Order: sequence, then structure tokens, then C-alpha cells
Amino acid sequence: MQPLNDTEKTLGLDDLRPRRPEKRTLRDRLWPRRRPFILFDPDRCTGCGTCEAVCATRTTGSVAPASASVRVVKDDGRGRNLAVYCQHCRKPLCVEACPTRAITKDADGIVRIDKLFCTACGLCAAACPEAAPLRDGRTDQIRKCDLCEGDPLCVKHCPDGALTYTKGKAFRWIKGARWTVQLLAFLLLTMVFLGTFCYFNAGSFGLSCPTGTLQNIFATGRIVLASLASVLVIFLLTVLFSRFFCGWICPFGFVLDLVDRIIPKKFGLPGFLKTRMAKYGILGGAAAGSAAFGFQVFCTVCPIGTLCRSYGQQALFRGAEMAIVPLVASLELTERRSWCRYFCPVGALLALFAKLHLLKIVIGAKKCKKFSCIQCAEVCPMGIISADQLREGLSPRIPMTECIGCMRCLDRCPYGAAKIRFRWQKGVPGEVEL
Repeated sequence: MQPLNDTEKTLGLDDLRPRRPEKRTLRDRLWPRRRPFILFDPDRCTGCGTCEAVCATRTTGSVAPASASVRVVKDDGRGRNLAVYCQHCRKPLCVEACPTRAITKDADGIVRIDKLFCTACGLCAAACPEAAPLRDGRTDQIRKCDLCEGDPLCVKHCPDGALTYTKGKAFRWIKGARWTVQLLAFLLLTMVFLGTFCYFNAGSFGLSCPTGTLQNIFATGRIVLASLASVLVIFLLTVLFSRFFCGWICPFGFVLDLVDRIIPKKFGLPGFLKTRMAKYGILGGAAAGSAAFGFQVFCTVCPIGTLCRSYGQQALFRGAEMAIVPLVASLELTERRSWCRYFCPVGALLALFAKLHLLKIVIGAKKCKKFSCIQCAEVCPMGIISADQLREGLSPRIPMTECIGCMRCLDRCPYGAAKIRFRWQKGVPGEVEL
């Protein structure tokens, strides 16, 4: 048999229906667009089925709940009702599972099925954590919610207000406050108090870098009470709410957040480097090196201190030292806040004190759509919220020693499922056993 030439090759699915690449503009990176979806309150749902009736009427022209794109599931044993419908996920698994690429997510955030290409194989329903693509009981077709093109009828006709349509938060005040505080801290520590953070005095107030102070103790063998007292300011903040300094005040953390917004692609970090214990080894090495050489060895390559010494005339004589800032910032090509996760000895020292934290973050209130939302896991810069546990319907335990207190999870959660609680409070607010 003669091999096929280029003109005789069989066309594949990639040729007929190529996947549309996800395009993110600079505006999307700096300020992500809002995503429309429907919120469901189980406390208000009576299981009347009105949502199913109006949905089916729009879809088929007849009151046939079996043909609706939303389904009410009643649990008489627990006295609960659940509404199953498409969540229009940020990263829809049904899109990846569809063998004919009949499902697409459009620019408006709505996930749609093109019936021309749908074969009703059901793989989308199998891939969906909530089985939201529903099979029509009468026609055997696959149907899913399309938000009625932005004006969902089920929301308008729900007699008890159990369904609410939202386009997401137009302005996230925590995000605005955090960026404002980060910018002010950056300007103060790099341009106002020149050469600071390692140590500076403002009147009778002094502040010292905790890692620098530790190195100085090992280097000189002496404890300076004034310096030690100023370190307590950061430690007290850490005991209150974990590594709050890293998420709101650290000037290098501000630079990393900016770089993360700009860098479009990321590469995997080698597995042997992805250990959060590495930063404790660097902290121990800095202390041992300071004791051996008699000076603060890590301060010479510390990106935080280098950044604080980067403004003014002193920066002209620190060209070689300044190279450490872009070098460490380039780690953002691998994972968000890689430096903070795995290598920063300042974060390691603060993490030790964060074990005494008074406040904690919990996720899993009863309105949480754990199966499909996982926005908290996606937005966490430290990667400490398990998306796998959320998809399994579990409330993940957040290690507060690794939390930088940025509160992105609280700001992003559309259901109010992320909460701040005292550490001695047990359980999850409003949590319902599955």
C-alpha cells in the first residue's frame, strides 16, 4: 500500500474544531474580569421545583422538569434540598472531557453546549464534579444551564429567593487595601527610610529585621535588648495573624506580586527544590555562617535588604548586589511566591512564631460549592489550599505557619465560605456533613 501524501491525509478533530487558546490580556492579569454565576442558599430552598418548571419551559416549550437544565435533589433523611446546575467554572472539566469539543467557554464566562456537535455521550457529566450537564429524561439529549444568556429565569421565579444571580464582585476591598498598604510600605522602606528594614529608627521607635537580629546574635555573641525589643513588633503581628508581614508589608513580596501579574507563563520547579523545609535549612545556615565568619552572611544576598538599599546614592555602589533582586524574582516563572514558599529565611523564622497564631482561616461554610468553585485554591499565592480536597467535598485544613495573611481567599470567595476565626474555635462555620 502506498503511503498517503500530504493531500490525502485524513483530517482530524484538531483540523475541524481546533481548541481556542485561552487569551489573557494585561488588563485581565492586573484586574481579572468578573465571572457570572448563580448562588444557591439551601436554607431557603423548599424543593418546590419552580426552577425546574420555568427552565424546562424555556428550553422545550413545555412544563417538563425532566428536560430542565437545573435539578432539585431532595434528601428527606437530612431535611435538605440541593440544586444541581452548571457553575460555569473558571476551568471547566467538561470542556476538556468533551471528545467532539461541543462545549466551549466564551468570553462572557458562560459555558455553552453546541448541539450541532454534541453526541450525548455523557462524558461531560462524568467529568463534572457536580454532574451538572444533565441528561434529558425524554429526549436523551445532554442539557446544561447557559444562564439564560445573562438573565436566568429560575432566579427571577424562585418564590423563596433560594437562587441569586451575580456577576461577581466589582471591587474587592481587601485587594484594594492590600495593594495600597503594600505600595506605601514599599515606598517607605525603600525611598523614605533609606537603607532600612534591616534596621532603622523613627524618633523613639526602632525596627529590626528578625533574621538579621538572629544573625547578629550568632555573629557577635551578644544580645542587644533595644534591637530585640524592636523585633517583637513583627513577632506580635505574626502571633496575631500568622505571616502577615509577608503578605502586606514586605517590599520584596510586593515586587513578587507585581511580577506575578506580568509574567504570562510558568515553568515547573524541580521536584527536589519543592520542599517547604528548605527555608528552615537556609535559616539555620545563615545563623551558623554568621557564627563562623563573624558577620551577617545572609544579609549580603538578602533580596529584602538589597531592595531596601536600592534607592539613593548608596545604590550606585551596589550594582553587583542589586543583581540578586531580578535573579530571585525570576523564580516567579516556576510558581507563585516560590521564594516565600521554599527559600526565604525571614519567612521561616516568622513561621516558627506563627505556630502561636491567635487567628486562623477556615473554608467550608454550608454555601461553599467545594466541588466546582475552588477559587480560593486558585488564588492562594502560597498554594496551601488543597483543590483536591475541595473537589472531594472536604474542608481543607490551612497550615497557618505557611499562610501570609493576604486574605485573597476571603476576598475572592463568592459564597462567603472563607472565614477568619479564633484558633480555639473548632469546626467550620455552617459546615454540613456530606
